[in-house]
Amino acid sequence: MIHVSWQKPPDGQFKLNVDGSFEPKTTNGGTRGILGNHLGDWIAGFACKIKVENAYHAELLTLLHGLTLAKEKNFKHIMVETDSQVLLNSLNNDSSQYSHICADCRSLLQQLGAPPLKHVPREANGTANALAEYGKKSRDQIMIGNKLYIFYASPSCITYELDRDANGTGSLRSVPLCMDVP
Repeated sequence: MIHVSWQKPPDGQFKLNVDGSFEPKTTNGGTRGILGNHLGDWIAGFACKIKVENAYHAELLTLLHGLTLAKEKNFKHIMVETDSQVLLNSLNNDSSQYSHICADCRSLLQQLGAPPLKHVPREANGTANALAEYGKKSRDQIMIGNKLYIFYASPSCITYELDRDANGTGSLRSVPLCMDVP
């Protein structure tokens, strides 16, 4: 077991945590993300219900929405974290069926000063994941239909996860032991 938690960015920097969601039975998906500062404070968040083809499509659109928000708000010193390794790998590969979205993400990354992109376990992306679950289940009219909603205050349903992140409270993650077996 290892301890996993959200890590605050260095002083003067911001962190964008993103998490897409997808329901295969319905093709309903969502984009969710959070911008936080070096104190663990909520700066802004976003959510959008969308129709997507698969989980990767949702993750890619989530990154696009997050980077667009960061650019519109003129955040220059950001770090980006996601729990999707597939998403990070795809940004270096033009053969994706979503290459046009990848190109848009790469362009925004350059405009934002090429911030570092990092894969983190789901447990270290808890607030974005909680917002994703909220958005996926929400019947709130502002969350219906392809409209990107910006939260300037955190929704009360994710206060627990946001407090855990700000305080460095983590979760235990089970990891397999590597053993040499003859």
